[in-house]
Amino acid sequence: MSGPIHIPLHERKRLREKKLTKHHVANILTHWFNVAGWALLLPTGLAILTSPRLAPDWWVIGMRNLFGGLASLIEFHYSVGLIWMAVLTFNILVGFRKYFVPFSRERMLLSRDDIEWLKLKPLQMMGLAKGRPLPPQDAYNAGQKLYMYLVIVGSLFIGLSGMVMTFHQAFPVWMKQWAMVVHFVSVGLVVAGLIIHVYMGAVFPEEREAFFSMFSGKVSAW
Repeated sequence: MSGPIHIPLHERKRLREKKLTKHHVANILTHWFNVAGWALLLPTGLAILTSPRLAPDWWVIGMRNLFGGLASLIEFHYSVGLIWMAVLTFNILVGFRKYFVPFSRERMLLSRDDIEWLKLKPLQMMGLAKGRPLPPQDAYNAGQKLYMYLVIVGSLFIGLSGMVMTFHQAFPVWMKQWAMVVHFVSVGLVVAGLIIHVYMGAVFPEEREAFFSMFSGKVSAW
């Protein structure tokens, strides 16, 4: 694109009123199930940690008292984690050929326009690169695609390391020790991306419509 596209007012109105399906019901339900899982796993996981640099004492003590002790807290955490893993794995396996593979092929691969978008978008957010239009994007922009990669890989490592820690009796000590490191680092990376994801979806004006599409499944053609 060499310059901005000028669209007549009546055409803009028509495009804003026209709705397109971006998410199907299964995608919406999986998304909010994942949100609910993280809403339970993240605060309980922080309360299991003993380092004051990662979780304040008042939070650790309060959560442990709420669950009746550390052992009960850990049991709740890994029980929710196992349910979270089972549901997501079931959804992927059931819809692997019909939904996951086509979706990955059509929506998740980075194109040349995506690479250019990744170069320009941060500059625009900092008030730079004014007058340089962003390349055309599909249903998911390049930033969303990168976060999808992070979530998929991170969730895989979180699940596998969580399994090792949950059933630690079946694994050697060195594997459990590494699992703790992998688990912590993977959660940290996903949460770091989550902060940007929530800001872009719920706060950033240009992307706010994407947030509401996670309820209705639709976005305007505009």
